[in-house]
Amino acid sequence: MPVNKMIVDAMLGTFRNMLQECKDKNLSGDNMDAMAATLARMEQLAVEMDDTGAYSGQLVQEGLFMKFSDHYSKVLSAAAQQTGPSNSGVYDEAADKQLLQNTLNAYRDTVERIKENKTEIKEMMGSHATDADVLFKDKIIIDAIEQLIALGESGISYPEFLAQLIEKGLDKALEGSVVTGESLQYLLDAAIATAANPFLIKKEEEKLALHKKLAAASLVNVPDNLQFQLDCEKIEWTHEPDIIKWNKIKEGWEKSLFWLDEWITAYCSFAPFIEPWAAAKEPKEAVKESQGCVPGKLRVWEKINHRYFGLSAKELFLHPSFAWDAEYHWIYWSQEYVEFLVNEVLPVCIPFQQPAINLIEIAEKMHNDNRKINPNIHHPTLRYATFFNSYFREGEFVKRFGETKKVKSNAAAWKSVNL
Repeated sequence: MPVNKMIVDAMLGTFRNMLQECKDKNLSGDNMDAMAATLARMEQLAVEMDDTGAYSGQLVQEGLFMKFSDHYSKVLSAAAQQTGPSNSGVYDEAADKQLLQNTLNAYRDTVERIKENKTEIKEMMGSHATDADVLFKDKIIIDAIEQLIALGESGISYPEFLAQLIEKGLDKALEGSVVTGESLQYLLDAAIATAANPFLIKKEEEKLALHKKLAAASLVNVPDNLQFQLDCEKIEWTHEPDIIKWNKIKEGWEKSLFWLDEWITAYCSFAPFIEPWAAAKEPKEAVKESQGCVPGKLRVWEKINHRYFGLSAKELFLHPSFAWDAEYHWIYWSQEYVEFLVNEVLPVCIPFQQPAINLIEIAEKMHNDNRKINPNIHHPTLRYATFFNSYFREGEFVKRFGETKKVKSNAAAWKSVNL
């Protein structure tokens, strides 16, 4: 899927006009061809890519904006030499001023296009139009362009303008549209609010710290985009193995818990009358299947986790991922029920064995007393809602996604893990 057409039009509209202007004047030559080829490359990337940020970054990385401007300047310069009073080939002051004015007009047109397209996007977003003020960081790129315009209007010549553009790092300021400190802070705040994995948080912390470090070393407080992108990839590669391992071990103990619940509940007198067995064509047969098959599945699962992580079924619950999820209320089951499953049901969940009567009685009582579910399982949603409202206005989360209802459970809230 190509990059959004409205975004592409806003980014390339000025360059299309500049090329058309030269065509209308019947200008030609190697630089004219190179200018057309550069724009064609911009258009090609817009079709091949689907992420706006990545597309913008690729344009900057390949230096396409600067290449186009350079060839455009040379095309106009050559035209000015041919039409000069003496046709002597000497670059005169009038042509210099015209080149500078053409460039500044292009920048002014870009600012207007950015503003107009943001207005159109907000109209399309309807009741969520204010989201554009949070999600679209147009101010940073407009500020950078206006710095260029101010420099060009200061009375300097076009060659001086181009020299200072590079010397002051203002060309790098234009890269601010690719990534901003605000967007990185948003991603970090989202990771903290979600609290799904500590390595996800650490990754976003390091990216934000990197952005600040590179920005501090820049004359215009904007990091070099290519260096930032490369260093971000290193951060991604560094943490990806830990993220994957954490999630896989979590899957290990999560699936074990649900199998243990299925097995012990299958022996309760009410099992055929509740989900999932009640939905089966033959509920009683489905109950027998759970009683007979779950222990085997659990022990094969244990061998798989031991093979990859060196952890037994019990040791999976000693991994930091379990304590983390308990602290941040991600565990579906209550603490007392988990401790019952891990400490008493797990040791006897073995193929061709049945649980003792007292264990079945405990499971039945916890079910009937409604003490199996974590009473704070809704807290992750509340936590994320607080983050969401901090960016999109108080009350927006409920307005869009509805009230977060507290689960009905008579179990005590999780405290320190004790397995």
